Amino acid sequence: MSSPAFPFEAVLFDLDGTLVATDRFWVPAARVGAKRAFAELELDREIPTAEEWMGLVGLPLAEGFDALFHELTPAQRQVILDRCVEEEHFALDAGRAALLPGALEVLRELRSRGVRTGIASNCSQRYLDAAMEGMGLGEWVEEGRCLDSHGIVNKADMLSDLLITFDTKNAVMVGDRQGDCVAAKANSLPFVLCENGFRQDWEQFECEGRIPDLLELIPLLEAGIG
Repeated sequence: MSSPAFPFEAVLFDLDGTLVATDRFWVPAARVGAKRAFAELELDREIPTAEEWMGLVGLPLAEGFDALFHELTPAQRQVILDRCVEEEHFALDAGRAALLPGALEVLRELRSRGVRTGIASNCSQRYLDAAMEGMGLGEWVEEGRCLDSHGIVNKADMLSDLLITFDTKNAVMVGDRQGDCVAAKANSLPFVLCENGFRQDWEQFECEGRIPDLLELIPLLEAGIG
C-alpha cells in the first residue's frame, strides 16, 4: 500500500534517457560496432552522427536500424545491429554505463513511501538485466518489462502488464520519448516528460507534467498534475 499522502500507487519509468545516461556509452559503442561491421561487410559509408545514433534510443533497435540504414540489405543491417549491440554489451559489462543524476534518490524516496515502481523499455532482456543488476536499479525497482518479456509486443503492453502485476490503475508514466507518451495514453495514464535526456524538440510533447530533472518528479506529483 502506498502512503495516503502520495497521489499515485505506482510510478512507471522509461529506462534510456530517463533513468540511464545512455548517451555516455551508446554513441561510442555504436560507432565502434558500425566501424567493425563496415569493415566486415566491405562497405564504404559514413558513420552516423551522434545525433543519429541517439535518435534510435527509445525505439526497438531493429526498427531504428532499418530506418537509419535503409539503403542497405536486411542482412547487412543485421550485421551492423549485431556488432553495435555487442559493443554496447561490452560497455555495460565493463561498467561504463551510469544512471542519470537523481535517479537513485527518487527511487529510494518512492520506496520509502511505499510506492510501487516499474520499468518499461524497448530493450533486450540482457540489457534490462544489466541495468537492474549492474547499475543497481533492481534494489529499488520492483518490476521491469522489455521487448523480450513474455507476451509483450510494444511499450503499451509493458505498461499494461505492470499495471496488472501491481493491481492498480492509479499510476503515472515518466519518460523522455514520444513512444513513452503514446504508451501512457494507450493505458489512460498521465505522462510526465523528463527533459534531462538527449536534446529533443520538447515542445512537441503532449503531457500532464514536465520536469528538467528527476529530482523535480516527486514535488511535481505531490503538487498535482493533469
